[in-house]
Amino acid sequence: MTTHVTGRLVLFLLVLLSAPLQAANLIDIFNQAVENDAVILAARAQLSADSEIVPQSRAALLPNLGLTANTQTIDREISGGATPDERFNSNGYAAQLTQPLFRADRWFTLSAAKASKKQANAIYQEAKQELMLRVATAYFNILRSQDNLTAAVSRETSFRQQLEQANERFKVGLIAATDVYEAQAGFDLAKVERISSQEARHNSYNALQSLTDQTYAEIDLLDLRMPVQGPSPSPLNNWIDSALINNYQLAAQKYQLEAAKQQVRAEKSGHLPTLDAKATYSHLEEGGTSFLGNELDRKTFALELTLPLYEGGTRSSKVREAHYRHEQAKQDYENTYRQIREQIQSQHRTVTTDVLRIQARQAAVKSSESAMEATEGGYEVGTRNIVDVLQAQNRAFEARRNYSNALYDYIINLLTLKSLAGTLTQVDLQELNRWLKPNTPAPANS
Repeated sequence: MTTHVTGRLVLFLLVLLSAPLQAANLIDIFNQAVENDAVILAARAQLSADSEIVPQSRAALLPNLGLTANTQTIDREISGGATPDERFNSNGYAAQLTQPLFRADRWFTLSAAKASKKQANAIYQEAKQELMLRVATAYFNILRSQDNLTAAVSRETSFRQQLEQANERFKVGLIAATDVYEAQAGFDLAKVERISSQEARHNSYNALQSLTDQTYAEIDLLDLRMPVQGPSPSPLNNWIDSALINNYQLAAQKYQLEAAKQQVRAEKSGHLPTLDAKATYSHLEEGGTSFLGNELDRKTFALELTLPLYEGGTRSSKVREAHYRHEQAKQDYENTYRQIREQIQSQHRTVTTDVLRIQARQAAVKSSESAMEATEGGYEVGTRNIVDVLQAQNRAFEARRNYSNALYDYIINLLTLKSLAGTLTQVDLQELNRWLKPNTPAPANS
């Protein structure tokens, strides 16, 4: 009996854990993505790994303590026979403390490591912004596919009604058979589109599952009353100036350039002398009757000066290499800046155009719906045929779908613009989340 109850409990827990989440909004999904997205988790691990270069470089400037020990067996053979051969043990240990006093190359290497750590952090911050974009894109693409499915279902329903009316009218001789064929063709095409839209909606949820490792039954819908505004601030130069300060990709290139500059100094410093302070303590015990054995303790304190004179040209080659790396980093920075500037210019124009496009789409929805109503009225009184009605309905459904698509394009493009300028934060997602409203339950695989 206990085994049976336990089995049912385990089954219940498995079903509960595997069941899709009942509802989620943009912030819910983003928070789940932060904890579960493989890309951001890998970026976080990379940041932690890259940050270790600083303590590793700093360690080269700190005291170094080492301990050695040895033991050996000695066979001593003395010719002449006056003293017998013997075997005895010799052992000892030594401890050495070394403190670098002057190591210019290591100081510059530490500076390069600090710049590399800042570069790693900038790369991680860029990954976080990229995650915001990926979450928002996946979220609104689901809403896009859902709107497309709604439009396709409405079109199929409307065309089915037109087909039924056409059949009724044909039976009483009010219309020709060609009108029935036109209505049937329109309905068949609408059915195909509805099936394709269902598949697209189902597939759109896969992106969220990849981001969060969760499945969803529904997500909140966008309130179409959300205000649509152009880029703020409006001037394009303000966005470019912001990117120079805030863009994480550009910041990463800047820190890479600084690290390369410090590495040049480190390699040049390889020509300079080095100075270390050393303290050593050693203890030696050695047996043997010939010399009555001995025990020796030694303490030494020393300053060790090393001046590199010639290394076969290795140092000069490393200096040249560092210069080339620095030049490469300089050109990479310039190339990144130019690309970001171009992307901002393009994205700024796109968002500005999106605002105008949405306004035009709104007007097109109203006019196409008015035209559809007028055409349907004309069909009722016999001044329009079934082809006119089907075309008018197609235009109306297309207008609604184009409007919602334009709205989702605007949201994603605006977030992309902010990301390029380096100003995209979770606050932007929270502001969007305010314009989301609960959806009615719908299985994710419907």
